Amino acid sequence: MITTFEDYQSDLHLACDVCVIGSGPGGAVVAKELAEKGHDVVLLEEGSHVKQSECNGMPLPGLMRMYRDGGATGTIGNTAISVTMGRCIGGSSTVNSATCFRTPDTVLANWRHDLGLDRLTPENLSPLFERVEKILNVTRLPWEVLGKNAQIVKRGCDRLGLTCRPLMHNVKDCKGCGPCQFGCQEGAKQSVDVTYIPLAKQHGARILADCRAEKLIIRNHIVNGVVASVIHPETGTRHYTVEVAARMVVVACGAMISPAFLKRNGLKNRHIGNNLQIHPGTRVVALMDEVVEGWKGVSQGAYVDDFHGQGIMLEGIFVHPSLMLPALPGIGQAHKQMAMDCKRLAAFGVMAHDETTGRVFNLPGSGRANRPVSTYFVVWQDIKRLVTGVARTAEIFFAAGARKVFTGIAPMPVIHSAADIEKLLAMKIKPVHVEMLAFHPLGSCRMAAHPRLGAVSPTGETYDVRNLYVSDGSVVPSSLGVNPQITIMTLATLIAKNIDHRLFRSNGP
Repeated sequence: MITTFEDYQSDLHLACDVCVIGSGPGGAVVAKELAEKGHDVVLLEEGSHVKQSECNGMPLPGLMRMYRDGGATGTIGNTAISVTMGRCIGGSSTVNSATCFRTPDTVLANWRHDLGLDRLTPENLSPLFERVEKILNVTRLPWEVLGKNAQIVKRGCDRLGLTCRPLMHNVKDCKGCGPCQFGCQEGAKQSVDVTYIPLAKQHGARILADCRAEKLIIRNHIVNGVVASVIHPETGTRHYTVEVAARMVVVACGAMISPAFLKRNGLKNRHIGNNLQIHPGTRVVALMDEVVEGWKGVSQGAYVDDFHGQGIMLEGIFVHPSLMLPALPGIGQAHKQMAMDCKRLAAFGVMAHDETTGRVFNLPGSGRANRPVSTYFVVWQDIKRLVTGVARTAEIFFAAGARKVFTGIAPMPVIHSAADIEKLLAMKIKPVHVEMLAFHPLGSCRMAAHPRLGAVSPTGETYDVRNLYVSDGSVVPSSLGVNPQITIMTLATLIAKNIDHRLFRSNGP
């Protein structure tokens, strides 16, 4: 049983070996791995428990119930970038597109060279990758399940001599119903709320939803527990207090929340809140002559990595028409016609392996509400990657037979033919000209071999406070250039092993 808002009757005082804050890919893995080893685990989740029967695929209820601030989060800087985050049991794994990549070897090599993370080799991580992938049932889906949208991009790539492949997904018996970002209606997505969380519960972990951690109990630079509040899932009002005495605490709130939470609790390491990278992206939409019905099939089905060496990854993404259409150009009758042509729209995404780094910090008075501010000033190299990626995607769509392409770039929102693509590449594009969004915030409490280089040690323990660990995207040292879910979960598996060894030693003779 997961404790939800209706189950609380009074203040709670609990004791455990390990208190985990956050139930996403980082927190759920730690909870399951440690519970399996026989440790007493309490997991606190600020969001609610949304069951499969409550998922109807519609954006508005999904955004309001399963996303932080209804999906209205992001960064500020030389442009505003939407960075949506899950806020429910399962965290962002519940609302992502189920895309799975291992950490690229080149990225691991950089971490070893730059940050002294000598244990993070492909050989050492391989069994941990395999463990995570087996639990998540990572698999490759057939093209018919991926849908017409992905098939059109593959057709264009084939004509240009590029490679378009199906993405790996953590799914089981997926039929491609479409709205992956608002909870899986089919129960096919093997997100942590249906894999790791039930396994943690099976081994005795106590899961508390609608419970927001607000304060760490720290004495003499050693963490001793957590103070939290039960919050109403709709109003956000506080109702009861939950105090958890714990031998160890794991913060797993995500790369845009964890550093702010640690700072509010007095941690001073200069890397906490710095080094934020978000893997910024944009979209490209094409009007085809044929019927596409892109909402049918896996929302993120295929990818093109021919330009990965340039820091550009192309990945399929088709969102609900009610979210896509308002972002497309045109007013009045022209936009009405666009809506009527919706079934003939195809879409694909462009992501930049970013060089930009941002910051996370607290505003005065942000306190319990967990509403930090993130700044991110996009450097010109990343804008160039995005514009080049848009141009290459437009070429693919025109090769596949597109009538015109919508770019999301203000100086040239529509490309009418392949011959016009060079005009886009020749333009001077500023960050504010590009419609940007991101889903992969990382690095804001990065792992490193020394406190001069990072916020947490190679074991995941903070350099400031003993027995306090971080296990989420914030410890991933840098942008990956690919979706980070598997990387986060693999590092969480490693961190859980380190905590288990620590607890075992402390329990020994």
